[in-house]
Amino acid sequence: MTVELRPVTRDNFRAVIRLEVGPDQDGFVAPNVVGIAQAYVHPGSEPFAVYADDELVGFVLLQPGERAGDHVLVRLMIDHRFQGRGFGRQALEAAVDHAAREHKAEVVRLSFVPANDRARALYLSAGFLETGELDDTEIVMARRV
Repeated sequence: MTVELRPVTRDNFRAVIRLEVGPDQDGFVAPNVVGIAQAYVHPGSEPFAVYADDELVGFVLLQPGERAGDHVLVRLMIDHRFQGRGFGRQALEAAVDHAAREHKAEVVRLSFVPANDRARALYLSAGFLETGELDDTEIVMARRV
């Protein structure tokens, strides 16, 4: 299946906010409605629905970084019903590609809750490295693109 990022619109908004991670991931990822609200108050933010072919499977939020040449992957989530199929990795790569292509990003940053071992493993396997920084209590990682 091909994964692509599509803008969150009035047509898919309700479906996007109904997506959920599994109970074992509660506390690792804020609800999608919070991500959409963040996009509203942070200029330049881009909320995306993640589709596998034509099926909605997840949500991504990108924002310009505070440093020149940086872009931030604020949120990446795949609904619990679609996890374990490689959609998270494909959505991650689509987000990095979008930041590089559309915004000329040189570095993509993200952060994750330290107890989220699955996220850490995914990000490390995708070439992200820990920076030694914390965003509140979350571990910051970065990847040059």
